[in-house]
Amino acid sequence: MKGKILGYSEADGSGAISADDGSRHRFTRADWRGDKPPATGMVVDFESSEGAAKEIYPVGGAALAALGNINVDLSGLSGSAGGARATELFTKSLAVPLALVVLLACFLTALSSPMKGVSLIGLGDAVAELEGAARMASMMGGGGDSGLGGLGALLILRFAAPLAALWLVWAAWAGKAERLPMLVTGAATIVAALLVVLVRQAVLSAVPDMARDMMASQIHLGLGVWLLLLSGAGLIAGGLGLIRNPLARG
Repeated sequence: MKGKILGYSEADGSGAISADDGSRHRFTRADWRGDKPPATGMVVDFESSEGAAKEIYPVGGAALAALGNINVDLSGLSGSAGGARATELFTKSLAVPLALVVLLACFLTALSSPMKGVSLIGLGDAVAELEGAARMASMMGGGGDSGLGGLGALLILRFAAPLAALWLVWAAWAGKAERLPMLVTGAATIVAALLVVLVRQAVLSAVPDMARDMMASQIHLGLGVWLLLLSGAGLIAGGLGLIRNPLARG
């Protein structure tokens, strides 16, 4: 007969085999004919005698035994405290999933043009370059008042979004209350997205009137901005209890 080892205890040298026909057979180490010890999940060939397995031989040898051992190890890993805690962070609430989306969005394209695309983090350098170009255009009498100088100082607020997201992840991991960090992170994220919109408007204001419409069609808000707006709104809604993680239990 053929079957699979359901379990084996090295301590007492006994185990059980489930045969292909559905019957179950007890066995002892004395009836084992393999070179290596029996392992859970190993496929075996044996003789049945009064409900006991005799003359048991492994089918597939060490490879199948190793697979059985791997399954046991993975089960132990999934049941560990760290693994359970990590799973809980992604299924209990929306705090950690949305915080990670915010962090990702900070490095995606926030403002794009045919020549260049910049992320939220790299927006400061781009504004500095544009401010220099705006001064030159103003000296030539072709540009308007861009307001990039004042906006450049205001852009320091963009770092509040990733910092607040990291704070939220820490609070969730430490088991702290998540409501306030979610609301703060949501607000900071939306402010960061609106700063990108203001930068776009300032850039267009610095362009001569005759070329403004053409530039408006070429400078676009990137995926990062839309993710910031969506995740920010989601964090605020989650903090207010209006939405919840669909994977949450109960």
